[in-house]
Amino acid sequence: MSVFLGLAAAVIGFAEPAPLRIDIDFPGGSAVAESIDQTNRVITIQPTAHKDRGWVCWWSFKLAGLQQGETFTLRVTGDGFSRPERAVFSIDDGKTWTQTPAGSTEKTTITYKIVAPAAKMWLAWGPPYQLADAKAAVEKVVAANIGATAFELCKSRDGRSVPALKWDPAAKNGAKRTGLWIAARQHAWESGGSWVCQGVLDFLASDEVEAKSLRDSARIVVVPIMDVDNVERGAGGKRAKPQDHNRDWSDAPHWPEVAAAQKGIKEMDRAGELDLFLDLHNPAPNDKVPFFFAPPDVILPPARQASQERFLKNASAFLGREKLKVSEKTRTSGPNYDPDWKRISGNWVAANCAERVISLCLETSWNTPNSTVDGYRAYGKALGRAIAATVPRQNSEPDKIGRAH
Repeated sequence: MSVFLGLAAAVIGFAEPAPLRIDIDFPGGSAVAESIDQTNRVITIQPTAHKDRGWVCWWSFKLAGLQQGETFTLRVTGDGFSRPERAVFSIDDGKTWTQTPAGSTEKTTITYKIVAPAAKMWLAWGPPYQLADAKAAVEKVVAANIGATAFELCKSRDGRSVPALKWDPAAKNGAKRTGLWIAARQHAWESGGSWVCQGVLDFLASDEVEAKSLRDSARIVVVPIMDVDNVERGAGGKRAKPQDHNRDWSDAPHWPEVAAAQKGIKEMDRAGELDLFLDLHNPAPNDKVPFFFAPPDVILPPARQASQERFLKNASAFLGREKLKVSEKTRTSGPNYDPDWKRISGNWVAANCAERVISLCLETSWNTPNSTVDGYRAYGKALGRAIAATVPRQNSEPDKIGRAH
């Protein structure tokens, strides 16, 4: 009888579905299969835990064995940071990413119902941005022949080259140049920060008049990924040991990327050519509107307050036009926020650089329908326009150091 049924199924075009298979053997891969119900086509995963490598929240995997058009179920267990309302998927080797329909949450699990667009697909917490993407972004801007050069910020602790990009135009008539330092992804799981950084590069490399003016007159450094090792490992990075990258800004940093950034920032500041430091992050799941972290009052003297307010006004004007919007209210990364507040990048810059230097952290929301590659990149371009509207500097006061008391 079973033979007859099998033959009948073959005749009328039915076949047993192929087994579902998970693969994480690629840069940024992360998933542990708790269970795979082949009959009901239900996959339950959790992010891979990496000892001492920070929060267990990032997941990304390839899924094979699907039948195009079938509906399968993906269940993800973990805390709120590992359970986006909408995950993302790709069917072209990660070249393009699309959000899934919103999932349903119950206790520590979120469940997504997904119609398979192909026999295999890539699924992730959010749109991945790996070391290869950073290298490609740098190479593309250099190839455009618009004055940018690639350089290696440093070698990571695991021996990876950390790609960076700079513009270093000649000073005109001996005048001090404007200086910008923009970095992303001190926390590896926050892939949206790198995509916003990509958007800033889109602006800087564009034909917009303000972009041309900025790159022709300003020293600019852009680092799309700081914690390259954890990004490639597929680890979270936040609260890694001995400390994460954004709690490492001290006189003796553990991470080579932080030490190299400090050295470059100090050099620009000593030359009187640093005006803006921006650190690009993603916030908590319930932060649905992006916002800025600003230094506490103890390292916010009048000169910095004035320049910061000018920038925030421009940021409100340009970012407010985007779908993600921006909060009018800043948050303070001082002692009430974190006992290690002095070792946070923006606070270190504010305490050790000239009083006029703007030093901010932008937290771009990741848990919204607009937290997509296109949404992030558009947001980064708008951020670039806000930067161009704020600098070059509008004063010639002597540089003073805004050190914390």
